[in-house]
Amino acid sequence: MSRLALAVTVLGLAAAAAAAEFPVISIERTCGAAKPLDAQDTSPVETCLRDEREARAQLEAQWGRFAESNRNVCVQQTYVGGYPSYDDVLTCLQMYGPSSAGASTRTRRKFGQ
Repeated sequence: MSRLALAVTVLGLAAAAAAAEFPVISIERTCGAAKPLDAQDTSPVETCLRDEREARAQLEAQWGRFAESNRNVCVQQTYVGGYPSYDDVLTCLQMYGPSSAGASTRTRRKFGQ
């Protein structure tokens, strides 16, 4: 195996293992690049930091409800653009929906039976 392929494999495994744990994202770095959304947005960095803190709190409360494979995908995807975000991870996970691990295992009856 070439050095490059080995390095990519190791990095991929490390990212997947890290995604099983709650992600640590530098919101200061991400929000430092925030631009005003409109003329009334006079403090984009502060707004971004507030939104990211709220998203982190929601994500922490819901983290265990999502399938590990979905957590891995969403955490990896947030780093693609260079500005990772708790809000992006939370939105991504909400699109997948909660894990079916907590779903009822009761057998459903078919209509008419």
